[in-house]
Amino acid sequence: KNYRCQQCDKRFDRPSHLKRHQLVHSDTRAHQCSSCSKSFKALGNLQQHQALHTGIRPAYQCQQCDKRFGLLSNLKQHQLVHTGIKAHHCPTCSRSFGQKSALKRHQKSVHTGIRAHLCTVCSKAFATKCDLGQHQTVHSDSRPFQCSTCEQTFTLKRYLKKHLQRIHQQ
Repeated sequence: KNYRCQQCDKRFDRPSHLKRHQLVHSDTRAHQCSSCSKSFKALGNLQQHQALHTGIRPAYQCQQCDKRFGLLSNLKQHQLVHTGIKAHHCPTCSRSFGQKSALKRHQKSVHTGIRAHLCTVCSKAFATKCDLGQHQTVHSDSRPFQCSTCEQTFTLKRYLKKHLQRIHQQ
């Protein structure tokens, strides 16, 4: 692997793969969804997100929980949650995680105390961009997730899931 990231030393076979990887080190989110205010670093992530608004269900389905994914690699990554194996251990506390990204998110949000992501509407601070993005839906009129049974709408997919479980026992 001849192409090396200068920031984290990760190596790649192709310059295009290196270039795509380098987006993880950038704060630029140039690709914005036209249906909601969510933005993405990579065009592929935007396209995958936009499928949520079309009603077209992603092709790859988990056989254990019926969750669906647009990419086979994402399904395989997800399936690790069903194994119960938590191979990524936090060196600061006793928590363990099934995915390295979950450990990194935990370390950043719990152990650093840094809350560098500020809401531009109410100035509330968050440890991760993800947490900020989820918070910002409270300031938006966008409710893109709709219950197919009673047509109630929700700002976040997890709120729709909770509604389906509690109200419709699904």
